[in-house]
Amino acid sequence: MGSHGLVHPAAEVATAEGAAKSGGLLSVSSASTAAMEDIAKASTGPKWFQMYLTVDRGESKEVLERARDAGFKAIIFTVDAIWQGSSDEYVRLGRNRPWLPYGNFPAGNANAFKTDLTWADMEFIKTTTGLPVVVKGITRSEDAVAAVKVGASAIQVSNHGGRALDGTPAAITVLPSIADAVQGDVPIIMDSGIRRGMDVAKALALRANAVAVGRPVWWSLALGGAGGVNGLMEYFNRELVNTMLHLGVDKIDALGSEHVTQSASAMAVPANDAMKATTK
Repeated sequence: MGSHGLVHPAAEVATAEGAAKSGGLLSVSSASTAAMEDIAKASTGPKWFQMYLTVDRGESKEVLERARDAGFKAIIFTVDAIWQGSSDEYVRLGRNRPWLPYGNFPAGNANAFKTDLTWADMEFIKTTTGLPVVVKGITRSEDAVAAVKVGASAIQVSNHGGRALDGTPAAITVLPSIADAVQGDVPIIMDSGIRRGMDVAKALALRANAVAVGRPVWWSLALGGAGGVNGLMEYFNRELVNTMLHLGVDKIDALGSEHVTQSASAMAVPANDAMKATTK
């Protein structure tokens, strides 16, 4: 998620400090409030850069090269939110929010997102940076297979937290079919709807190799800055361990689909109702 400056004056710099303390991998959005170089300096742990391509190819190329030079070790190619979301919740909350500059673009303004994405754009990212590319926003097994064929280093199953296209299936409901399609060729990351350590256990049991967290990081940053982010990660880890203990599982690799019961109606509910699985 970008624009961390909306909830804390230190913005993504504080997020980076908190993530580093927890030992977690940091994902930094190209729509961050702080500049990527400042965020990278605050992070002592592994970090990836999440890129929203813009209509200006030269601008996108410059941002990608800066990310590589700042020490980010992979690029997350965002394909699940290329335009402003339109949902009842956006209407209810209102669209007005304080304007904050984007720290990675000249004068704080980015050009419009590129909406006609193709697999050639992934090749552009790879050629520009020489870094592994994670394709974020996959919810169909066909797209997962296509991404692997054109050289994706990992797949990130995501519906952008249900706030891009309302009514899309929850990420966790499509995760098993995507895992079947990918067949272990590349790692699978899952985000969207993760709110606690038990949710992490569900995703791992359904064959995600890693789990990403969005909005809870915002909330913890707002409440406690870097310490809040670190505390959130510690809470997630504690509850994951607690869940595994109650399941009689002593290692993550032992988690499996037999530990999860999914609602029969999960595929028919709005994406905002993300977690429809219950632990046995």
